[in-house]
Amino acid sequence: MRKCCRASERGFILVAVLLVSTLFLGTALSFALFARNEAARASAEEFAAVTRGIAMAALGEVREAIALDDGPSDSRVERIYSGIPVELYFSDYTARITIDPLDGHIPINGLLLPDGVTIKNEYSYPWARALEALNMGHLASVILDFIDADTLIRAGGRESDDFPNRRLSGLSELLRLPEITDGVLHSNGTDPAFEDFFTAHGDSGININMAPIWVIAILDPGIDADTAERIVESRAEGALTGPDDLAKIPGISKTLITRLKNVINYKSVYFRVRIEVIGRNGERNFEVTVKREQGGCSVINWRE
Repeated sequence: MRKCCRASERGFILVAVLLVSTLFLGTALSFALFARNEAARASAEEFAAVTRGIAMAALGEVREAIALDDGPSDSRVERIYSGIPVELYFSDYTARITIDPLDGHIPINGLLLPDGVTIKNEYSYPWARALEALNMGHLASVILDFIDADTLIRAGGRESDDFPNRRLSGLSELLRLPEITDGVLHSNGTDPAFEDFFTAHGDSGININMAPIWVIAILDPGIDADTAERIVESRAEGALTGPDDLAKIPGISKTLITRLKNVINYKSVYFRVRIEVIGRNGERNFEVTVKREQGGCSVINWRE
């Protein structure tokens, strides 16, 4: 009987030792996994911090270059805005940069007069034509009520406590309207979308050097599809720098140029800067919107 008990005790002790060993082994493995995950997290955070710092340094160079560009136009035919990446080197890292002049679309924040309520006469036609192209003509007054400075309801419009009644920080604010969905706002590459015609980054006119042909074609009743095509062909040969360049294009009359003077310009105020930072451990992408101002460029939006 005693031998049996001793055998049972030895068996119990052996099981206990095995359980404790398993517990210690599991704990050790857990600590090892935790340490590895923490090391990976720390490495990722370090990589993010380093690449962010490099992107900021590269952006500083870009802002200075844009601010110093005092030419009469901003166009794809210029090397700096051609879409061909420029590379800057920072030790073991490379920053690949492209700069896109914006202001090529109808500025939704520039539609209204300084009273914040009345639509500018020169934008009445392109506003109506763009919404017609989008099958959104029934929303013209609603959108104007959404962005105007008062709470009075226009004919065919409406007001709501959810309406900002101010300049938009981005077109995505229009998603507050139930009639406007992501599919209506953002382009899918086939059907026209609101962002194909309008921008929230711009209020000083449309850069005719950057406007897509479908925007040019709705700027004025005097511009048909053929005239818009000739404008695009002309700017591809050399940037349009002023009314004299427009006057050389067949179909562009002095009367039309006069009507367009408050709608178009030849330079951009806003620019999109894409920065790809590449290192041995991977790459990170940054997209920054900057605004050219007197004496420099300010950052409007930063995404990574």
